[in-house]
Amino acid sequence: MYNQNKKAVVLMNFSAFFSGMVFYAPVATIYRQNRGISIWQMSIIEAVSLALMMALELPWGYIADRIGYKHTLVFSFSFLFISKIVFFKANTFPLFLIERILLAIAFSALSGVDIAYLHRFKASHKELALYQGSMFLGLMAVAFIFPLFSEVFSQSAFFTIVSHLLALLFIILLPRETQGENSSSLPKVRLVKTIGSLVQNKALLAYVGGNTVLFGINQMVTLILAQLCYVRVGIPISLFGLSFFLLVVVSFGSSLLSAPLVSRFGAFRTMVFSFVLSLVGVLLLSSLRGVVEVLVGVVLIRLGATLVQPLYFSVTAKVSEGSDLATSLSLNSLLGTSVELFLTLVLGLVAEKNLFLSLQIAGVILVIAMVAIYYGRSVMAES
Repeated sequence: MYNQNKKAVVLMNFSAFFSGMVFYAPVATIYRQNRGISIWQMSIIEAVSLALMMALELPWGYIADRIGYKHTLVFSFSFLFISKIVFFKANTFPLFLIERILLAIAFSALSGVDIAYLHRFKASHKELALYQGSMFLGLMAVAFIFPLFSEVFSQSAFFTIVSHLLALLFIILLPRETQGENSSSLPKVRLVKTIGSLVQNKALLAYVGGNTVLFGINQMVTLILAQLCYVRVGIPISLFGLSFFLLVVVSFGSSLLSAPLVSRFGAFRTMVFSFVLSLVGVLLLSSLRGVVEVLVGVVLIRLGATLVQPLYFSVTAKVSEGSDLATSLSLNSLLGTSVELFLTLVLGLVAEKNLFLSLQIAGVILVIAMVAIYYGRSVMAES
């Protein structure tokens, strides 16, 4: 069984590495603008994608607990691979929308299931951090390769297709968790009970909600709004790859530091430290004063989010442990997606008119999230 556990973790790390190789990531916003998509249209596309993820999140968790986690992962990565082909061909709003719809199907199937799968194979906090780090290691490889592209947009999109095909192949090679570890005949009454358990657990709701605000702001600010800040302070597009590389290095390093920091200072202190880092980062970024302030701000936001994400995975998996683990984790993800949808619409709409105000709003929301984390701190002690 030990060999199977190790094989599962190693193959999941390889799949994370290759799925992390999104070669167009350093210019994702500029790429879409080059194809005629505005920031507001990007926000609409992202909002539709998030809404679909919300609709599919819980059904996929329920299905995964019945058909098995490996089968669900294969389905997810298949759609992820197809979405990259569509992205390569996309040059209109409808095509980019279709790409995000496919991505929503893939991510809603993947959400919670990858962690549930690793948890079934006894993955520790350290191994979950390495799993997250493997994805950022793939992005690090992107940062090295990206400057070599002569046709930045077309080549980056094409090689993303290749990397995601490799990720799918590693998923296909995964060992399947034993049938006894899943509830293949999970009754519907169990699903209702699982929903009720989450709704009644106010501390868990606060913990999940607070963390997903942090992750959502990291996603929206560092991937979309940050590129607008780079342009505002005069960073040329040719150097976007360097700033992207800096973020990836920080993400990879903080993933590996997550377990040692929690072991040394405790879960709650590490969590508070991470939120403070992100808040300072948002305030620095909103200053829009110069290159240094903007880069340091983006780095602090990314550092705060990636430092606690493995801890979040570990805590929620332990709290939700049971035969319906994927369903429980999908419920958590559903709450997170709802928060992210709100952040995407609000911050995207405001940024279209006033980038500074959008970042200031992000800071206020982070403060509210910190209060929620304090309220839900007992969850970390339970795990």
